[in-house]
Formats: sequence, structure tokens, C-alpha cells
Amino acid sequence: MSRHLSIDDLLRIRYPTESVPPRLSPDGRFLALTVAPAVASHEPGTSGQFDARNVPVTVLGSELTVIDTSDGSQWQPFPDAEVSWGGQWSPDGSMLAAYVVMGGPACLGILHLADRRLRLLRNALVRPFFGFELPVWTPDSRLVVAKLWPADEAFLGDRPNSATETSASDIVVFSHDPDSHGDDQAPVQLLNERYGCDFGIVDVSTHEVRRLAEKWNTVGGWRMSPDGAAVAVPVIVGQEVAHQQWISDLMVVPLGGAEPRAIAHGVTFDYGQSFSWSPDGAGIAFTTSDLPYATGERPKGRLFVADAKGRRQPLDVSADVGDDLRQAYEHPRWSAAGDEIFCLVADGVWCVCADGSGARKTDVDEAKTLTSWIQPPDDQVLRAPADGSLALLLRDTTSQALEVVSIDGTDGSSKPRTVLHKRYVARGETLGLEVDWRSQTAYLQLEATEHPPEIWRLDLTTGEASRLASLNPSLQGQQFGLKRLVEFPDADGEERQASLLLPPDYVDDTQVPMLVVVYAGTESSPRIHSFGLRPCLCLADAYLFASLGYAVLLPDIPLGPRNPRRAIPRSVVPAVDRVVELGFADPKRIGVLGHSYGGYSVLALISQTDMFSAAVSSAGVVNLASFYGALSVGGDSSWLGWSESGQARLGGSLWENRDAYIENSSLFFLDRVTTPLLMFSGNDDTGAFAQASEAFSALRRLGQRVELRNYRGEGHWPGSWSEPNLRDVLDRTIAWFDEHLAPNTGSTGSSDSGCWTDATIPEAFERPTRTQSGRETRPAADDCPQGRDVMGRCETPGSSV
Repeated sequence: MSRHLSIDDLLRIRYPTESVPPRLSPDGRFLALTVAPAVASHEPGTSGQFDARNVPVTVLGSELTVIDTSDGSQWQPFPDAEVSWGGQWSPDGSMLAAYVVMGGPACLGILHLADRRLRLLRNALVRPFFGFELPVWTPDSRLVVAKLWPADEAFLGDRPNSATETSASDIVVFSHDPDSHGDDQAPVQLLNERYGCDFGIVDVSTHEVRRLAEKWNTVGGWRMSPDGAAVAVPVIVGQEVAHQQWISDLMVVPLGGAEPRAIAHGVTFDYGQSFSWSPDGAGIAFTTSDLPYATGERPKGRLFVADAKGRRQPLDVSADVGDDLRQAYEHPRWSAAGDEIFCLVADGVWCVCADGSGARKTDVDEAKTLTSWIQPPDDQVLRAPADGSLALLLRDTTSQALEVVSIDGTDGSSKPRTVLHKRYVARGETLGLEVDWRSQTAYLQLEATEHPPEIWRLDLTTGEASRLASLNPSLQGQQFGLKRLVEFPDADGEERQASLLLPPDYVDDTQVPMLVVVYAGTESSPRIHSFGLRPCLCLADAYLFASLGYAVLLPDIPLGPRNPRRAIPRSVVPAVDRVVELGFADPKRIGVLGHSYGGYSVLALISQTDMFSAAVSSAGVVNLASFYGALSVGGDSSWLGWSESGQARLGGSLWENRDAYIENSSLFFLDRVTTPLLMFSGNDDTGAFAQASEAFSALRRLGQRVELRNYRGEGHWPGSWSEPNLRDVLDRTIAWFDEHLAPNTGSTGSSDSGCWTDATIPEAFERPTRTQSGRETRPAADDCPQGRDVMGRCETPGSSV
């Protein structure tokens, strides 16, 4: 492969569609996998959550692919479809149900495997929002349960109590009456746009569609009872605005047409996934994601067992559990006998008695983090390999390698199976795997530095792992860069890690320009074995930068419950210092970039340090006070909860914690910025352009180099934008860093004293000045070469900022 990876190369890479789990046919022969290109073209009429064909924006461009597990060959079950996703095999293995777009709106499609005959049920228009909301078959393979497009489409536009009205004079009115009936703080518009649906069943023989419930807001999924007579599904009934938390009733819906019944009220789910039926169908276990306390700390999620007929209050069975049982995408799983329930936590597996009489925990090695158990995504009963052990995926917290181990459920002993320098790719614990228990084989979505996500086969008996199928065979054998895991002490002396990517043709003992990708509150080191590390502006963009001669650094940036702005440089600055000390990066040519909260992180950094010679902030918030009240097009005030108890970590309202809003807003400190700043915003991203405008106006007033590019019709993340606009973002980012960091002019190092003087700056690189690059000429130290201006000095790693 040539050194230069083009934007074309980047955008052609195919990935498993996020959140859509692979599904294995009952005989283990075929694996249905939904894939999509890195960038999917927007169709005309795309706005909000769905495009004009009723396709959720999260799966645009997706195509269902079937992999033959016997030889790894691939075929398309719906070759003429514009979009297809969410394949689900019938229990008898004769049919594949999926969501299909072919010359009309998204509908249910049925492929008959025997003759590859396709039947589009155009009277069954579907409306899933998340990728994991798959169609569900009844055990007899006759009926499919799905979220349907509402018969009354006006439901999707209803705005009760906080109405948006458009008159002939184009006046948009938002109104709130605290004395009116109902809770007009609930973002009804967003709720209906995302999750609004009818809930029904489709007879695949007669093509009859029967609506079991209308005008529901459901999120997550629905699970079939063991006898196939009913499904359980969470239905959103309200919201705790200050905590960004949906409140749901857990409903049981009889398929025979009887009235749905609520068996648990006011349940706090994350993504509506964490519930399961007992093997006898008498009970349903569910875990909660309880609301945070006023301090910002979350109470422990609990495990309940509800009576499936709703005859009594759910029983809290987790009194003896010492851990948080909150599950975002995973669900509790029952023992085959129905007397025990198993839950995953970060460091082990809890086994809880279904009657609440006790609980025990099987711990994993304290140096490991539990990634997932090896179980099919939808199974409600926990199953084990032939030897009776429990197969787990672990991550070594030092090497970040993926390990497969077997845990003995009786004594807790573990047996290593295999170690892979790869990363398991899944939004939720089991959303990236499948299991064939008959052949004792698991299929995993794995990625590595050298290849994008692909399907690997794991023998549960021997632990042997091998590639089954690649989605991008043309990339095999190509080099994208050299990775390093860098350890460093932060400003408080805590040991941290950072992922470092060097250019593919990096020469030892050469210092190259470096880009620091930041996103505060996350650890990037666990992604050292991932393809492209952590994406910023688009998938795998770190490889694009590395191919152009840049090193790319992604430091871990942990945050406490409060004051994020001051905490961010306390991890980032020491990480950069450490990489410079190791001789990889030229301290005069360091840039920083970030998206979303990473964009906020960029603004926090450049307002507190002059370390960076150029910066790029995408969708970054600069003024938390003004962002607090930002309204969406539909009138939702969703950033209230984000600010008070969410990612912003402000601990209360603007009036309760006024000083915190100011202290954590970089707008009030932009007079300290000397770094040239490039900003991106999507015009349809609530508040993004307004925030970028505030930063632009302030820096222009202060006489600093700043550029803002706003893109009409685009949302939050450039990686999901139209291809022309994403290309512009990448082209301009590269040009910006090329201008200010002058790549392709490697430096061989500093003076022995660690000082950077005007003598060591390559002639091709313009000398930094205070107003141009943010690097400040500093007085010479005693041990610096005499007769030269000191342009920068390598500070002691771990020094305070």
C-alpha cells in the first residue's frame, strides 16, 4: 500500500451496521449480517430521525449479507433492495425476515430460503428506530411481531401542551402553561419522532397485519414468551427532564388480541433491553437504571421479578447484590430451571435467587474487565458450552488484549482459552456475536489495527480462533500505521494510558508532527487494538492523518463528577509531554482536534495552554449558559438534563450553580487563546451553529485566527453527513493542520537539554509566534544552548498545569 491513504479509500470501507446484531440460522449454516459503507448517501427528504422512505438515519445505506459458515462465502438475500437490515431467521429455518426498502417505504420482507423467493409485505410498513429492534418470530414460524408505521400519521407530529404552530405568516409559537393538564416539559415531539409506532403482528402466509396497540412510544425491543402467546415490551409513559431519563411501563401484549397489561409501572430502563421471561413464562426479570442523586452519583441498578399476569408488585430480588446491576443493552438471563437469574457486571457475573433469598458472585481476575459473556443476543436462558463452564470475553486492562476464558460456575476457577490482540466490536455486550451450540462455535465481530471489523470463528472447545469472512478483502495485508500504548502520570500523579499511532513509514528517532484527538470523560486506550482507534470526524480518520505523516495521540481523559474544564488539561498535557519525551513528536508541531464533547474539550484546552499550534473543534460547546436553554426545532429543551446531571457535570440548574456554568464555559476565557482555531457545525444540530458563532465572534473580536464552516442540512456528526460535505470537512482539516504544523518535514530532535531553539526548526517550517501558532518564545534556561531563542521546552512529565 502506498503511504498516502486517500479519502476515497476511507469512505469505501464497509462496516457492520452499528447496533444490528448478526443472526445465525437454526441449523448453524448461515449468518445474517447487516453492513454499510463508512458514509451512506442521504436521500432527498432526509430530515430528523427518518428519511423519506421511512428508513431510520442510523441504518442508511445498509445491506443485509448472508455468510455461509461452511466456507465464508457471501451472498445478498435482497440484491435489488435500496436498503435492507435486521435479518431474523424463522425458528424452522425456512425463512428470513428483514426490513426492506425496494421501490417504496420500508416494509417487512420475507425471503423463502428453499427457492430464494422474496415476498415484500407492503401493507406492513415498519418503524424501528434502533438497529437492535429486530422483527421477532413466534415459535411456530407463522407470525412476525414488529413496530409498524402508525396508521394515524398525525401522531408523529402531535405536540400536546408545548405545541409548535405554523400560521400563514410563518410564525412558530412555543407555549408553556404550568397550570395546564399534563407535563409539558416532556419532549413529546422528540419522543414521537424517534419512537412513535403502532405495535402489531404480521401473518407471513396470509399477509394479514393486525395492530395490537396504536400510538405507542417503545424503545429497545420486545421479547417473546416461551409459549409464543405474548410479548413483553417497554412503553414510554413520561420523562424525568432534569436527568434525561425515560420512564416506562413494562407491558405484556397477548398476541390473541386481548388487552395489553402493565406488569411494572415507572421503570427506568436505559435502552429498553434489560428484561427477560422465565422459562415457564410465569415471571419476567428486569433491571433498572435509577435516576441520579442530586450529587450526580447514580444509585445502584436493581433486579426485579414481575408476575407476568401483573397480579402483584414486582419483587426486588437484589438486596444481597453489592454491585450496580444496571444494563444498557444486555438483559438478565435465567437458569434452565428458572430458579436463578444471572447478570453481568464489569468484574464478574452475579447469580441471584429468583425468590430473593440470596445471591453469589463469580469474580474475574482483578486485572481484567469483563466485556461480555458468549451468549446469543436474544436468548433468555443462560447456556453453557459442553463442559458446563461459562465462556467470557475479557479485556486485559494493561495490554488491552481480548481474552477468552472459561469460568467454572461452582468454584469460580478460570481457564484461559485464547488471547487476541483485537477488539470486540459491539454497541452492547452481545450485539456483536452469535453462538451455534451444536457445533460449540461462536461467531464474533472483531477488528484490529490491520483490519476493519470482520467475522471471526471461535471454537468454544479448543479456544482456536480464525477469520471466517472479511468485508473488505482488498485491505488485507495493508499497513495503516504503527501503534504504541503509552503510559504516563497525569498532573495528580495517577498512572494513565494513551494510544499512539505513528505513520506507516515512521523512522526511528524521528520527531514528527502530532495530532491529539480528545474526548473528555472517556478512555481511548482500550481501543489500541481497534481499526482506526477512536473515530473523531469520521470512521478511521486517524489512519488518514497517519498516512499524511502525522502521529495521532488519543489520551485517556477521566473526569470526576464536577469541573470538567479544569480537569481536561491535567491528563492531556502530561500525555503530550510524555510522547515528546519519548522522541516521537515534535513539540513545535502539535495540533488538537475533537468532536462534540471532544470539541468542548478542545476549547477547554486552548483556553488554558499554548501547547498546540493549531486546533479543530467540531460541534463544540463554548458557552454552557446559553446552551442550557437551547431549543430543538420541535421545542424540546433536552439540554437541561445534559447540563444539570449529564455529561456537562454541572450538578444543578443555571440558577443553582451559576458560577459552575461560567467556570466551565471556555467563552469567558477566550482572551487567553493564541491557537488558530477551525470549527465545524451542522446547521440542523441543535445549538451547534449558535455555539460556534459565539466562539467565532469572540475570537474575531480578540484578533485571533479563526474559521467557522457551517453545513446546511447536516446534523451532529460529520461522519454521518453527505459525502461532499464530509469530504470538505476532511480536506479543510488536513489543509488547516498542513498550514500550521507543516508536516512532511521531520525533525531529528531537540538539543540534549530538552530545549527547542530557533536553530532546530526546519527551514520549511515557519517560525512560531505568539499570534500565529500559539507557541511562545520563552527565556532561555541555564542548561539551554546560548545565543539562541528558546522556542519551546520539554517540561517534566506529570507537572501541574
